[in-house]
Amino acid sequence: MDARLREGVRLFNAGRYFDSHESLEDFYHRAEEENKPFLEGLIQLAAACRLFVDFGEVQGPVRMVRQAMIRLENYQPGYLGIRVKRLIRAMEEWADQAEADSGAVKGEIPKILLRRFFFFR
Repeated sequence: MDARLREGVRLFNAGRYFDSHESLEDFYHRAEEENKPFLEGLIQLAAACRLFVDFGEVQGPVRMVRQAMIRLENYQPGYLGIRVKRLIRAMEEWADQAEADSGAVKGEIPKILLRRFFFFR
């Protein structure tokens, strides 16, 4: 996994959604064209989470999360070291709950999980 992508994921998982967005956007500008739609989904996800956490908005961020998940659909089960299938499932559940609870799930935004590789000798 590219170090810049890993840093964007690390920042996202630390709840630093603005910084994650900036880091992912920086990586996006240097990425190969084939990776850009996937990165757009992650960038949109970071922006949505920032709006939700920092500004207390619910409807806009939930809509953005759902749009981001549509962008990521074609990259299941995993892509660029990210467990996309799990991310989509977790974020869809989160969006459903955020809508139902009017944003009461503020501290429970799912993490972006990375794929683990095991090497045998």
